[in-house]
Amino acid sequence: SMKKKTFTIFGHTGFIGSHLKKRLQNHKLILPKRGEIILNKNLGNIIYCVGSDLWKKNPYDSFHANLGYVPEILKNNKFSSFNFLSSIKVYENVYSTKESSTLKVNPNDPNAYFKITKICAESILFSQTKKFKVIRLGNIYGNNFNAPLALSTFIRDAIKLKKINLTVNENSLKDYLSIEDAINLILLIINKGKKNIYNVASGKRVSFNKITSEIKKITNCKVLKSNKKVKINEPKIDIKRIKNEFKFKQSSNLLNDLKNLILEFKKKNNINE
Repeated sequence: SMKKKTFTIFGHTGFIGSHLKKRLQNHKLILPKRGEIILNKNLGNIIYCVGSDLWKKNPYDSFHANLGYVPEILKNNKFSSFNFLSSIKVYENVYSTKESSTLKVNPNDPNAYFKITKICAESILFSQTKKFKVIRLGNIYGNNFNAPLALSTFIRDAIKLKKINLTVNENSLKDYLSIEDAINLILLIINKGKKNIYNVASGKRVSFNKITSEIKKITNCKVLKSNKKVKINEPKIDIKRIKNEFKFKQSSNLLNDLKNLILEFKKKNNINE
């Protein structure tokens, strides 16, 4: 029922971008090619979903994806809003995960590069335009089985290798939100959000132990635990803002969705058993 608008989706071939493209297909869509950032026209509502998790392997591409293209797009195009997909990773080592919190960075930390590029992009938007939203996403799950992410790897290995190799502590905790919930929230924020920054996450954390045990139940795979020293604990994310403004309730959770995710993976890879 939303009236026709123009949306420009940077990163429309990616996991989140392609879902947004599908949901917005009745609107006027501008879909730039990879690396195409100067379109010299009014881009309407920009949704910036370009990002790179491979910042260790490729710091150059990652710089442009997470940060470098943002000022180029701002400088060279007209638009009615700029909506930037950021990450809850910006909250590592902070006291509070409210959207208004002061963030901490330590350039001596070899893992800080990704976080710093995201924070810098957010900061550019704050200083350059009033018409923007920053959407800090948790771990979004769905049919992104090729992603270099823990969950995707667990599912792939459980089915293809019949074993999951847990290379971090099993009590590691992460926040997972389904792609359906994420897309609904992203569109609500873009179209109706009253604030500039939003956390889009479940607000709950799930341990790798729970996830791998559930996958083991479903697939009969082995779970090997090889490295107890490294623990990844994401902070608990404050989601009061999306609850208050949009009455957000999770429509489903990861542990309940694993069965379907595994079926979907098998279908995609023509595995019947």
